[in-house]
Amino acid sequence: MSVMRRLVRTMAKRKAREIHHVLENSVELTESKLKSIVEKNQDTVFGRKHRFGRIRSPEEYAESVPLCDSVDMTKWLSLVYENPTGRILTEESVEWYLMSSGTTGKPKKIPVTKTGMTDTKTGSMYGWLAFLNAEPGNDSIIDGTMVTFGAPSRISEVKGIPVGYASGVYGEKQNKVFQRLIKPGPDVFNITDNEAKMWEYAKLIATSKTTVIQGITTLSLALIRRLQNEYGPELVREYNGTKHEDRIRNAMNDDQTLNLRRLCPDLKMLGSSGIDVGPYRTWLQEQVPGLKIWEFYGLSEAGIIGTQNYIEPGIQLLGSLNYLEFIRQRDSEKEHPEAIPLSDVKKNERYEIVVTSENGWYRYRPGDLVTFVEVSPFSVRQIARKGRVVNMAGEKMAEAHVAAAIKAASAKTNAQVMDYTVVGSIEHGLPFYTLAAMFSGNDVDPLEFVAAFEDNIKYSNMEFKIVRESGALGPTRLLRMRRSLAEEVVRESHAQAKPVPLTTDTSVLALCEEA
Repeated sequence: MSVMRRLVRTMAKRKAREIHHVLENSVELTESKLKSIVEKNQDTVFGRKHRFGRIRSPEEYAESVPLCDSVDMTKWLSLVYENPTGRILTEESVEWYLMSSGTTGKPKKIPVTKTGMTDTKTGSMYGWLAFLNAEPGNDSIIDGTMVTFGAPSRISEVKGIPVGYASGVYGEKQNKVFQRLIKPGPDVFNITDNEAKMWEYAKLIATSKTTVIQGITTLSLALIRRLQNEYGPELVREYNGTKHEDRIRNAMNDDQTLNLRRLCPDLKMLGSSGIDVGPYRTWLQEQVPGLKIWEFYGLSEAGIIGTQNYIEPGIQLLGSLNYLEFIRQRDSEKEHPEAIPLSDVKKNERYEIVVTSENGWYRYRPGDLVTFVEVSPFSVRQIARKGRVVNMAGEKMAEAHVAAAIKAASAKTNAQVMDYTVVGSIEHGLPFYTLAAMFSGNDVDPLEFVAAFEDNIKYSNMEFKIVRESGALGPTRLLRMRRSLAEEVVRESHAQAKPVPLTTDTSVLALCEEA
């Protein structure tokens, strides 16, 4: 066992009790976090306007501060950009600006304070240490290469304060122990040509003892697909005559694809963030038997919201890092919805999340919906964007419906879905959905898969069931993707690529052929 592995293993064991305390006392800790944020920022411009000095309880906070979204925050951000040390939103000065992905609109520069950055690093550490403690032998990842997707930490400045992408910034600011474990580093993180960047990652994996692949999951999936289907012959040519040639050749299949498990026999963990990884689990674990998927839930505005802490899939909320409130999904579209505290959420119900963070985002609605699968500890799944809803016949199809249905259909038909998107369109006056999907192999029965897909949506979405069975919505069609849509997204947005699980943009279908 290496010295580094022994050091990290000891740290993980020491922190286990702290992590347990956070999970078991989330209500008390999230309210304590609110008290700390309000007291600290009562003399800011925002704090004075909303009478922070008079707030003594979560109820008074809700009465004094209205819910807000990205549009509401625009004027406040403009003031911060003009005067980052002016105590506009936070007592602390702005440490960095993070570039958002623009999921809810135009990309934003998110101000981050020193305390906000520390909280994010703490949450990330909790998730990693929980993985190390989850099962014997998990700490073996320390003795290999932990391949991490990162983007530039510095792409511009605003009045002398750097602007960069979260993955690069937090990689640069992470504690020294974890910095030593993260590969490849700034030289590759700073590459903005996505084709060149992916090739550098492929070479790293092909020539190192890779134990972890982590980062925005869309990028990890894209890299895995390229390794399997594109990079094998190129890697053989690149390393012809070197000590790596035999390893790469031994991982090649007869059809010139790569067997990822043979190429990376030590790959143990995929660190997942940015999307609901559920629909891809079957395919990933088929391609890399024994691979453990470990989830992290973060927001640019609030850092880490929660991490996976147990082998069972699901993300446990970390109340010590942000103040959390929730809007019932049925109330989410109301003009003035009620936000309830963490203590009042119910198991198996779906909510829109509301956060107050150390970075100056007060009662902010990032647009995420979560389903609570447990309340002791508070655990969520099926994280999806609130705004992505297609409603052609009253069915109000949401990303969560699609993700759950893909997962259910895959399980029922033994299909391995590598990429997918669902497209709502109208033909001859009849609305319908087209399921564009990429499968591993060609033995998927399209009729069986579509039937399982629709059955699951009918179960979870009564409006869909009604309009389908009444004929107001036409039958779902299945097309096979010739090329991956996620790949196209990755090519256009190397830094923070996000998938497109649900859309009305029919140009997606140009990538497809009949199933």
